[in-house]
Amino acid sequence: MSGRAWRALLVGVLIATVLGWSSLLGSWHGLTVLAVTALCVLAVGGLWWLLQRTGDARAALREKLSGGDDGQHHEFDGVTLRVEDDGRHVWLDGPGLQRVLRRREPEEALAARHAGAWRRNERGVLMLRVDAVIAYLGAMPGRDEPRLQKLRRYLERDLLYPAQRRRERA
Repeated sequence: MSGRAWRALLVGVLIATVLGWSSLLGSWHGLTVLAVTALCVLAVGGLWWLLQRTGDARAALREKLSGGDDGQHHEFDGVTLRVEDDGRHVWLDGPGLQRVLRRREPEEALAARHAGAWRRNERGVLMLRVDAVIAYLGAMPGRDEPRLQKLRRYLERDLLYPAQRRRERA
């Protein structure tokens, strides 16, 4: 059941409860119950609205504070990805990719899967070429899952193609 259906069910139960109490207690008590319920619904709705706006403000603050890291960090599905562009290729950190794919495997296995398309950066972190990762995601088991297709589109649209356009302009 979707979140919207759960909310509709909850509102229906609240309305049924209020109407039931108002018929049991009489009109004055029923109005009191109705007023209290309306205030509770408004308070919950206001809190939900405030949390939605706080999330936007938190994202804006994070973007403002990480201004010095532009072009270095990207995020997919709540996982921060380290991205490096050396002028020839765009590189993605292997541990970040494993977190996005929700897999645990030795770095050696990940490097072997991307043979000839990996390196270690100055900190010793395994870096994979984005074009090789896209090719692997297109051929791996489960490649038709919507989440993996979304990851492929993200890597192509937000990492690979902008880097190609930068190189063409330069």
